[in-house]
Amino acid sequence: MRDPMAQSPVPFYILCGSLGAGKTTLLMRLLEHWKSQGIRAGVLMNEAGEISIDGPRVGTIAEQVMNLAGGCICCDTKEDLSWGIAQLVRDYQSDLIILECSGLADPAEVVDAVTDLYTARLATLERIIALLQPISTEESHSSAYVTAQAIRCADELILNKRDLYVPGHWEQFKDTIFKQNATARLWETTHARINPIALLSPRASAKPQAQTNVIFGEPRPVAKSIRAAYHPIATTIRLPGPLNRQRFLAWIKTLPKELERAKGYFRFANEPELQEFQYAPPGEATVTPTMLLDEPESAIVLIGRGYDVEQCKTELIACTERT
Repeated sequence: MRDPMAQSPVPFYILCGSLGAGKTTLLMRLLEHWKSQGIRAGVLMNEAGEISIDGPRVGTIAEQVMNLAGGCICCDTKEDLSWGIAQLVRDYQSDLIILECSGLADPAEVVDAVTDLYTARLATLERIIALLQPISTEESHSSAYVTAQAIRCADELILNKRDLYVPGHWEQFKDTIFKQNATARLWETTHARINPIALLSPRASAKPQAQTNVIFGEPRPVAKSIRAAYHPIATTIRLPGPLNRQRFLAWIKTLPKELERAKGYFRFANEPELQEFQYAPPGEATVTPTMLLDEPESAIVLIGRGYDVEQCKTELIACTERT
């Protein structure tokens, strides 16, 4: 029997996108593929209402389905997400987990939740898949915002329902998507028909020449796009030892403007307290002593795109106190 505490974290997939784009249809295709491969897939459903409508249908294929009702992933639902991941890994021994977000859920909030240093012991962000359809001009502001966030965060952009749109309209839609995220792989489908093997295939491992986690303005390769060893939107930097307080506080002042979130736990050299680090612009970064019964590993998580990850990491590691 699989011992979840002795194993590496399981892959965590996020399936997001606009309302009515066909996410549950795609989810069923992915689950059928994993089941045929003997992979135990655990599913988290985040539906807009208080009652799960799609959950029972998905449950006919998935090993285990858990519902996170309420539409958006925020506040209390973030805790539900962490609890759901723990249940699927520890109790149901899932080999991977996929979360289907409602069309109201901000995927950036999901990324923030799943990169919590406690949750990261059980699951690691593997792929963000966004399923989209041409956006109506009558779409609400909140729905348009969530759709834009899904496009921005995605590793895989699937443009669905191509059969319903005239070529000119479709090309304009595709061009708009490309301008918002020029590095994700782009797929064009009808009825969410996509080859799961191709969709889930590893990305190219070559590192970009400029050490950035996302390259904007370069042509999209036909089959694969450049992908660094870390996830393009979330990077966990494990700290080899306690930090020098002055150097770390100076490092905070150099955080790039493209960084959307940073958080972590660590200790300062020659100081007894565990420190919690939080940064969410436009607010100021904070470093606060804290007490935890179950202390996580010393690490900083950076969330964002378009900045020099390697430089940021090198400068952070340089804050480690020399022995």
